[in-house]
Amino acid sequence: MARWDRRTVSFALAVLIGSFGCAAAPRLVDEDPVTGFALYRSGQLSAAELAQLCSQGVEELLVLDGGAADRECRMRRHLCPDLRVRYSHAQDPKYPVSEEFLRAFDQWIGEGRAAGRKLAFRCRHGWHRAGRLTAYYQMRFMGATVPQAVDEMQARGRFMGRHPQLNPQVEALGELVAGEPCSGGVEVCPQQVDPSSEGLEADGSFPLDICSTLSDSEVER
Repeated sequence: MARWDRRTVSFALAVLIGSFGCAAAPRLVDEDPVTGFALYRSGQLSAAELAQLCSQGVEELLVLDGGAADRECRMRRHLCPDLRVRYSHAQDPKYPVSEEFLRAFDQWIGEGRAAGRKLAFRCRHGWHRAGRLTAYYQMRFMGATVPQAVDEMQARGRFMGRHPQLNPQVEALGELVAGEPCSGGVEVCPQQVDPSSEGLEADGSFPLDICSTLSDSEVER
């Protein structure tokens, strides 16, 4: 068996590190050709990917890793000035999403579907937080069962074993969608929080545009 020299080891490590840093490209979750509504999920967006989404008519974006200020708010100036970032808060896949976020998300989706808007949401890699929210959307708005939503989340994700709590979190979201009491504990069941702690408005809705509230010094140039 051939021995691994230093160059081979360095190359293997680069591939491994690169695989952890790779983000999922934008993917269509749902669309209505009649009204024009569409919903996309993604990992961290490159400039080319943001430009592509905008060229496809995406008007609003939720950022689930809290990183909009130095990415979308900066890039949109040159690539997509009409894009509205409605949410930028660092969710944690280890903990369930809050009841307040889910209500704001339902309202956002309802308004988008009624108006025929194209919407998108992203996290850092596009696997865990975006996968969990996709699972909720599919159960809430597309009639997917819990097993179907879990299977889709797992199939589209990578390194899912690092977050074993996601499956029971989706099961808890399925109970919520079905109008049933959550059978799990605080580790998996959506909890009530102060809307301001989630980056929401006082009435619990998403802000109209995160980027417009930031000063030039808060947006990386």
